[in-house]
Amino acid sequence: MMLLYAVAAGDADSTAATEGTPLRAHRYDEVTLFVEPITEAPERSTREVFAYGRALHQLWSRFPVLPVRFGTVVSDEAELEQLVAEHGSAWTERLTAVAGRSECIVHLPLPRGAVDGTDKAEQRGTGYLRRRAAEVRSHERETAELKALLAPYASELTDLPQLRPGEARLSVLMADDVVEEVLAAVERWATSRAGATVTGPWPPFSFCQEVGA
Repeated sequence: MMLLYAVAAGDADSTAATEGTPLRAHRYDEVTLFVEPITEAPERSTREVFAYGRALHQLWSRFPVLPVRFGTVVSDEAELEQLVAEHGSAWTERLTAVAGRSECIVHLPLPRGAVDGTDKAEQRGTGYLRRRAAEVRSHERETAELKALLAPYASELTDLPQLRPGEARLSVLMADDVVEEVLAAVERWATSRAGATVTGPWPPFSFCQEVGA
């Protein structure tokens, strides 16, 4: 049995990437798959998930990879070869799309007063509802502005699920050589928008179309 970690290009230099780890590289014409030989299915614990994530980041530090959904296993090499036969071309195309690129996430929270308030009676009033609607519309305009600002730099731009009510989270895939320029542009834009922040750059896992068997 093998636990799948990631897919890389067929010519990825896997020797240094797997040295000192339990990972093994299976190289095919189009892609290289990184796996760990196991005797039983992995535990879905926080410790195991974090260890899995660290291994993925270690691989990405050496070359682009597509992460495999945690817990994905194959029984033997024949099943691994079948996966490659079915998905190898699509994986290669996606690897090309993320090579030489990073991901930044821009957070634009909804103004706090639009989400909560201290006066519950006021929250039920017509004035409050009108003010809240105006704040939401303003937030939508700012989100559109932000997307327009990022568009010239972005290879791809996607909306991420909200972590807090009303928050816009935009994930931007960009060439590595424009990351600093993008961070500076967003910082300038955010000077008059309280709460707008950027995290990253990260490996562009939001754009990797996570692999699953």
